Amino acid sequence: MHNIQVQLAKQPDGNPKASDFQVVKTDIPKVADGQFLARNIYLSLDPYMRGAIAGRHMGHQRLNQGDVIYGRCVAEVMESKHKDYKAGDHVVLEAGWQQFYVSGGEAADEIRKIDASIAPLSANIGALGMPGLTGWAGVEKLANPALGSTFVVSAAAGPVGGTAGQIAKAKGCRAVGIAGSDEKCRIVVNEYGFDACVNYKNKNWADELKAACPNGVDTYFDNVGGPMLDTITQQLNLYGKIIMCGLVSQYNRATDGAFHGHNMGPFVGKRAQLLGLVVYDYYAKMNEFMKAAVPLVNAGKLKFHEDRAEGIEKAPDHFVKLMNGQNNGKALVIIAPEKA
Repeated sequence: MHNIQVQLAKQPDGNPKASDFQVVKTDIPKVADGQFLARNIYLSLDPYMRGAIAGRHMGHQRLNQGDVIYGRCVAEVMESKHKDYKAGDHVVLEAGWQQFYVSGGEAADEIRKIDASIAPLSANIGALGMPGLTGWAGVEKLANPALGSTFVVSAAAGPVGGTAGQIAKAKGCRAVGIAGSDEKCRIVVNEYGFDACVNYKNKNWADELKAACPNGVDTYFDNVGGPMLDTITQQLNLYGKIIMCGLVSQYNRATDGAFHGHNMGPFVGKRAQLLGLVVYDYYAKMNEFMKAAVPLVNAGKLKFHEDRAEGIEKAPDHFVKLMNGQNNGKALVIIAPEKA
């Protein structure tokens, strides 16, 4: 057997292309004392990876040619010489785009043991993983929206926005999503249970949003930034909150490109509360999040939609699809069967 990796061929310039990556066959690494071998099952693809590859995301060094691409995986421990892990354990860890990974349990690997019996394994890199934790933290720890208030979230079909909107809905809010296609809006309303969803690619989407929010916007969970943030701020109620989570509109910018600048006047005029959300601040709350979210997932009250590709070799194409906004739901790659 061999280990198939996806490595960086060259730094993307603007939108990533499949040719920016290379698929390489290597030996399966040997396990030394204090290490374990993980067989990766599911690979999470997330928009932040675009900035991480370029070294623009906190905690990630710029990748060079030949480096394995960053990525979080659900994995099974196959062989262990580490006291804290045994063969058969399931973990989530930063293993990268590859089939096998050897870890010494370092903090940088961000290892989390998971119970494979309590929910679909793949959910642990989606609604029950870092994306879900992000959505939950934004609602419960920052926004704390009032009963009956209007909660708007962009990138609503994805795992962060979808989780945030469903939790807000469960708290008694009017949940309104913004997404990039009619199919995504169908997922948001029919599967996630939002009250409404607006396709921002429609020419009159701002008017459609106003109609979907007759009492204005009390909380905006922002995953996009850029001109969309400016437009939605105009509809924000006085003293409304903006949860600043993601910048999808800017992840694909060229290396020397300029960030979209915001006129701060409208934020001041709205007396808006701008609250920055960095999920790493809430890793210590993972157990609290899981206690709240697992029962909701198992009861069908926190739903998620997955956009899957099969085979590690498909990761580059699937990532390009994600970064062009063509995914429907959580983007992931099936690397191996759940049962070895």
